[in-house]
Amino acid sequence: MPEPSSSSTPRIGFFGGSFDPIHQGHVSVALEAVKQFNLQQILLCPAFFAPLRDQKPLFSAVHRLAMVDAVAQEHSPFVAYNQEVLSKNICFTYHTLQSVQQNYPNSEIFLMLGDDQFNKFDQWKFHQEILAQFPLIIFNRNETENGRDFSEEFPSAKIHSLGNQQFPHSSTEIRKLIQQGTSISSHVPQSVLAYMTNHQLLDHRDL
Repeated sequence: MPEPSSSSTPRIGFFGGSFDPIHQGHVSVALEAVKQFNLQQILLCPAFFAPLRDQKPLFSAVHRLAMVDAVAQEHSPFVAYNQEVLSKNICFTYHTLQSVQQNYPNSEIFLMLGDDQFNKFDQWKFHQEILAQFPLIIFNRNETENGRDFSEEFPSAKIHSLGNQQFPHSSTEIRKLIQQGTSISSHVPQSVLAYMTNHQLLDHRDL
């Protein structure tokens, strides 16, 4: 774990993903990162369309951003970061991180990454540049271990493990429950459920 942050160097976590939809697992891991790494903020950045994703998101970018914003309203360290959604295009994380660093020039930016993505991190475009310039926080999702080792190729890379409990459910599972007409009330924050209900998103025939 990194040394405690000095007052002159605020720490910001960057947590990107489809958030299709954002759920309790996302929230819990973000809050744990704030606690363990002394992060002043976490930027929750929904992707307009993730580069390595095959299927189109179930929810539109506008709805996904709005649900992230609803969650951010409930937790003071969270910020809904809309850059990739507003771009209406596929964005590469490295470019977004560069923009974040420009917006927060006096802060240290940590990239939060699930172990499933970390295990195929070498497939990411500009992954070398990310490792060279930004520290990583790897959190547990569904994998048994964080198997990638970039220490020989990038000995100066700062890769930290969050050591959180594994997600009890995934966005994929939640989407299946929605399509089956099964309740997801225990899987997503109440604010997200209220948004879905108000916008009739729980009737998958209208999506």
